[in-house]
Amino acid sequence: MYFAVVKISFEAATDPGFDRKALRSLSEKIRARFKVCAAAAGGDESSDTVLAIAALGSSEERLTNTLDAISEFCEASGFGRIASEQTLMDHIDALADFASDEDD
Repeated sequence: MYFAVVKISFEAATDPGFDRKALRSLSEKIRARFKVCAAAAGGDESSDTVLAIAALGSSEERLTNTLDAISEFCEASGFGRIASEQTLMDHIDALADFASDEDD
């Protein structure tokens, strides 16, 4: 089983209040369509428009396809262009290795 945590940053817009509401709506649509965790990230005082996504997949290929589909969905949603995308992807067994290293 593979997991991924993705940070998607959108290009800056002129009205941050509107963007927060639209970003929350976009995250709800992503959660419903792709069965992943998605939320608007960053504080209210931040002008960054960022979406955080966490997902699981049975294979690396399947997870990559899901993340690509989410990126395409974000672009097609009309919310705005994606300025950057940062992805951390690893196998779930790596968490057990990390936990055993901390115990030593």
